[in-house]
Amino acid sequence: MEYGIRRYEASQRLWWFAFLLLCLLCGFPASARLQSWFGRSLAGGSLKPKEALQGADFWLSTPWASQGLLASAVFYLAGVLFACLLLRTLWLGFQIAGTFVVAKALKRHLSALPKGPMPGRPEWLMDNPTKALPGDRLAREASRLPWSLFSLAHKRLRLLVSNGRGIPSSDEMVQREQRLEGVDWHLVGSSWDAFRSLSRALPLLGFVQSAWVFYLWLQPILDGTQDVGSTAVAGVASLLALVQTVGAALAFGVGSGFLSRLENLYLSRLDGLFYDQLLARVPLHNADTLLILKTLADHFRDIQERLKRLEQAVTRERV
Repeated sequence: MEYGIRRYEASQRLWWFAFLLLCLLCGFPASARLQSWFGRSLAGGSLKPKEALQGADFWLSTPWASQGLLASAVFYLAGVLFACLLLRTLWLGFQIAGTFVVAKALKRHLSALPKGPMPGRPEWLMDNPTKALPGDRLAREASRLPWSLFSLAHKRLRLLVSNGRGIPSSDEMVQREQRLEGVDWHLVGSSWDAFRSLSRALPLLGFVQSAWVFYLWLQPILDGTQDVGSTAVAGVASLLALVQTVGAALAFGVGSGFLSRLENLYLSRLDGLFYDQLLARVPLHNADTLLILKTLADHFRDIQERLKRLEQAVTRERV
């Protein structure tokens, strides 16, 4: 099963790379939407700085958006981050739905499986080994589209129950589950690295944009064509790019932290689902369990037959 888990890890890495490309692509329409929401020029240029600073319109305006080449880059980067949060939310909702479907499938197919030894019927497992784990039916459930393409629960279930040698033992399934847990937790956690890097770059772009706008505001004052008092609001507004990008980075950081903790909660729920509903109920603790049980049963049956023959021989001699 080493190859299957390796392939699963490689496919998940490819999926997260495609997810990053999708976020970069969705950044264009998202940036256009953000510009329509926040791309407002500063109204009332004759306002005094004190009056302007007290209004919310001043801090929500983006007079720097029409100056310099970095304005479009700032909005595009914010659009990428916004699209990433939105897509991650949709992805998490899809994963929760997939886990719910898997939980119902496990409950339906494993409801007849006893949670402990059956009194008076120790041979129930040897009579029909498929009762121990309906692998074929669970594999069909895990292969249903579209869940099998994106749902972590379905992918993990397919790897747990598939075995070319027959019914997998609980020891083997526990080892697979532990490795799959490590892969999922590592990849889901590391998938936020690109988002964090882009969110850190957002205030840097805002600083460069503010420096450029401040330079443009300072030139007429140095030339003597304007005084500081008449353009004081414009001077303060030159710092809006930095302030707003820092605020946006903090907001994106809070959103990503919240989503990341929800994803951790989901992964822990997924791990508990397979341990409680599947692994803890499989009675095969070793790959050779069935062979050992059959050998012991044949051995005790042979002993009973020999004892019966001895009893019959002793009875005939007495008669």
